[in-house]
Amino acid sequence: MARPWFSWLLRLIGPALLIGFLATSDLRLLWEILRAAELAPIVLSLALMPPFVIFKSWRWTQILRAMNMSLDLPSACALYTVGLFYGTTTPGQAGDLLKAVYLRERGLPTAPALLSVVLDRLCDLIIMALLGMIGVFALGQLLPSRELQQLIVIAMGVGLIVVTTLLTARKPRSWLLTEVLPRVAPRLRTRLDHWNEQMHSLTITPRLVIVVSGATLLSVAFTFTRLWLLFLALGLTAIPLLVIVGSSALIAVLQALPISIGGVGVRDVILIAILTAYGYTQEQALALSTTFLLINIEHTLVGFIVSFWYPLGRSGTISL
Repeated sequence: MARPWFSWLLRLIGPALLIGFLATSDLRLLWEILRAAELAPIVLSLALMPPFVIFKSWRWTQILRAMNMSLDLPSACALYTVGLFYGTTTPGQAGDLLKAVYLRERGLPTAPALLSVVLDRLCDLIIMALLGMIGVFALGQLLPSRELQQLIVIAMGVGLIVVTTLLTARKPRSWLLTEVLPRVAPRLRTRLDHWNEQMHSLTITPRLVIVVSGATLLSVAFTFTRLWLLFLALGLTAIPLLVIVGSSALIAVLQALPISIGGVGVRDVILIAILTAYGYTQEQALALSTTFLLINIEHTLVGFIVSFWYPLGRSGTISL
């Protein structure tokens, strides 16, 4: 019983941080900042959701194709949007993995379907972690030493290399599934062997790397454009674009941790640290975080509506 309680306590870290920030802020000033925001950049930021989804969905279809599975782009866009809904409303964006359930219900094998979702998320994680390293240095004045900055960057880099290798390279992946994990969970040996056989369909080719990298860069470009428009809406023009990119990427990486829901609190910590370093107030940072939240709300609402056309099966679980 301790594990569920501990998991929920971790999820409350983000909301607790936000409550603390709100308790030490001038809420009337925060409201006035939001009222004074320019509407046009915010509307344009929200209007850029379709190309953001299309590029990500197309990338997913290419990963599926490399694993001898097919999914048309309209269906991929719909399922990706539903995945945004589930991902936004679950800690660590774990609900995004439910896209594999949709694929399983459409007759695709479970293990490759799940791997395709994980690899798709890994594409974003890699680029965001690389750009997030810029955010680490942007927050350098808050860290005790330059050595700690370097340690964090090295840890992020090594972690990315290890995870990428284990997921994409056939031999390391087989070693993980057939040697390491069975020792941790002996009862799952048969299931892990089955997963390993199903995942052999993944073939990494130069064309796939180029295509996936290009789609990732395009989707990331739309992501940062949408966020930059929100800075512009609040008149936060003193912050360099490189810092905006680095801090936003760092937020994206930290939001993947199961310590919040929808990035609440985690996002505020980074934005307050960045904005106050450039002479802005805590209230302005919280106002910016609120506009960031609008994007999450948009993803949630659109995904929720689309989910009515793509309901999960009665079981709602992956059968093996």
